[in-house]
Amino acid sequence: MVKHIVIWKIADGEDKAARAGDIKKNLEALKGKIKELRSIEVGINCIDNEYSADVVLTAEFDSKEDLGRYQENPDHKAVGQNYVRPYVKERRVVDYEI
Repeated sequence: MVKHIVIWKIADGEDKAARAGDIKKNLEALKGKIKELRSIEVGINCIDNEYSADVVLTAEFDSKEDLGRYQENPDHKAVGQNYVRPYVKERRVVDYEI
């Protein structure tokens, strides 16, 4: 199994709460649309400090190949293009096998 974690910081000047809510809603809506996606959870930061990010995604896949298919899926790409990339200034990713 592969766990995929992505952490974002939303750009300054954006309505962070609204953008974070849009990211959460639209990413979690992928559950059931993309067969390779075993589970998905999107969290919004609730304690702000100098080290904080704004949004975190945790998703699970059966294999690295399934993660790759998820990343290339048109529904996933559309969420990134419309709800994530325009508003995010920083992104970090960790993928690991469990």
